[in-house]
Order: sequence, then C-alpha cells, then structure tokens
Amino acid sequence: MLLLGAVSLSCAAQALTLHRDGGDLYASGVIQIGDDLALRAAHAQAPVERLILVNSPGGALMASLRIARWLEDLRITTLAAGHCMSACSLIFMAGEQRQFASLPRQPASVIGIHGAYNARTGQASEAAAPLMLDYYRQRMGANYAAAIIEQAIVQMKDPSGFLVVPAMSTGPGEQRPQYCPSARAPRHECTVHMQQSALSLGIVTRAETVSLAALPQAVAQAIEAAPTPAAPSAFDTSAKASTLAQQLP
Repeated sequence: MLLLGAVSLSCAAQALTLHRDGGDLYASGVIQIGDDLALRAAHAQAPVERLILVNSPGGALMASLRIARWLEDLRITTLAAGHCMSACSLIFMAGEQRQFASLPRQPASVIGIHGAYNARTGQASEAAAPLMLDYYRQRMGANYAAAIIEQAIVQMKDPSGFLVVPAMSTGPGEQRPQYCPSARAPRHECTVHMQQSALSLGIVTRAETVSLAALPQAVAQAIEAAPTPAAPSAFDTSAKASTLAQQLP
C-alpha cells in the first residue's frame, strides 16, 4: 500500500476518528481505505459545512485522493488544526475555502507536504508523484509554485522529509514555508522560502486563523488514546513535525 505520512505499520490499522458537532465534522488520526465511505455516511446523515482536520499524520494515498475529489463537489470549508501532514494535506486542499485553525492545548498548526512511499519498504514511489502534482496544481491554481512543490514530492528520498507550511498567525519569520530533506537534517540543509507563505502558495484561501474554543470531548479522548508509533524516528510524524516546525526561523 502506498502511504502519505510518517506512520508505522502498527498504526496503519487505525482509521480516522470522526465526530459530528452540528455542521462541523472533526476528523483526526490515520487515513485508511474505507474512510471515504465513513465520511460519505456522515455527510448523508446531515450536510457537513466544515471539515476540521485535527492532528492527522497522513495515511493511504488513494483513499485520501478519493476523499479529496468527493469533497470538491461539496464545496465545503476545510480547517487544519494542529499537524495536518502528508495525505491530510490532500484532503485539506479539497476545501472550497481553506484556513488554519487553533485549538487550546494543541500544537501550532502546520500543513506538511511530501511524496508517497511504500508502506513495507519505506521507499519513495515515483509512480504516485504525477497524481499528487496534478492535484496540488489543480487546487492551488495560479499560485502553484512548481519548483517548491516538486522539490517536496519528486525529490523526496526520506519519508520524514517535508515541506512544512505554518499558519500565518505566527510571527513574520515563523510563517515562512520550509523544506527539510529529513527530520534529522541540520538547518543548513533546509530551504526556507522567505518570499512565500501559505496564502501565496495557494494552500489557504484566507490568511486568518480560525479560533476554535475547544475540542469535542470524543475527539480529545481519541487523540489522547492514540498509540505511540512503533516505527523508527524517521517515521514518527509527531516528532518530525515538531522538529521541523521548531527549526523555522
């Protein structure tokens, strides 16, 4: 199975946790095959107005693309709260309106983009790159920065390498996107895109961060109960996202 995101095989059985709060649907965790059916069922019960993605390390590529293409037709708003890494970014990009969100006691919000890799070998998948590039290009529109996105996807050698794009509510220097070839890369090996931001790259449609009062209890409990990934540190999305985010100038 092709994965997008630094998840261990022990985590791969975990599906997205969904929780409805009025017109909001919270989704957190690893994205797996079948999650598109769960999201469709939730929307069939009552229309989803906002899909709030909370701390997702990514997951299965094709499942994420199926979800993203279905969401496009709904023309809903997507919000990213905490770390929305890898495959999560594809789903986020499906929103008609896209913004970062902040939550109490949750990490600073970032979007992470990188290429797909084989779940068994950890090797990058060249065959998946065109699918991903086409989707990002479609959703980013005129703001699509080919060199920046292709660096993260096509040139990926280590699954822990990411283009990390922070929320624009952070300080002027901290909101700059940065590409690091791995979570362990020293600062001089990382590329900071000083003239870019989440808005200029077309990742968000509005610069303002949406402030959410608190996580619904069911979502908070699901995040707290999530098992710690058993894979090597290169596959530990939480550590990697935190490391890369902290390296931003």
